[in-house]
Amino acid sequence: MDALLCSLSTKRLAMIEEDPEVLSELIEARHDGEIPGLLDLGNTWHALDIMLGDGKDDVLADALVARNGRKLKAEAAHGKARLIGPSRVAEIAKALDELPDTMVADRYNILYGKTVHGGYGQEVIAPDDKQWLRDKITKNQKIEIDKLSEAFAEVVDLYVEAAEKKHSMMSVIV
Repeated sequence: MDALLCSLSTKRLAMIEEDPEVLSELIEARHDGEIPGLLDLGNTWHALDIMLGDGKDDVLADALVARNGRKLKAEAAHGKARLIGPSRVAEIAKALDELPDTMVADRYNILYGKTVHGGYGQEVIAPDDKQWLRDKITKNQKIEIDKLSEAFAEVVDLYVEAAEKKHSMMSVIV
């Protein structure tokens, strides 16, 4: 399961509401090239969602999966797309932008022991691990933290830009 976020102008939203098949075309086209306002989070979304409070923070609960957003007619493999309006996008953008750039590194350890899509955060160093294993785990953790940090930065940028343009945000799990 991958998650997509898409900034929607009123025109783009009208197209998707008028013809739900536009979402399918958008999902397919993401592999052909860059689409302005579309962010394919791949499998990083779940780890990021957990780090943002796993739905417990009133504002950040909507950042990746639009829990409180309205369901659109457009549907993907794992349910209907959800939409949050421009004022909520602005709230989320502000909350995300206030988080430190080190958010992922700071919260990475909370992933351990949870069932995380993509398996992020599940490797930890045990006291009796040999040095070669410690080095390998440390390297893998750095790779994951870097990947998640990059995805998080892209989410923040997308929301800030969408808020500036007064766009809505669509979230869909594919």
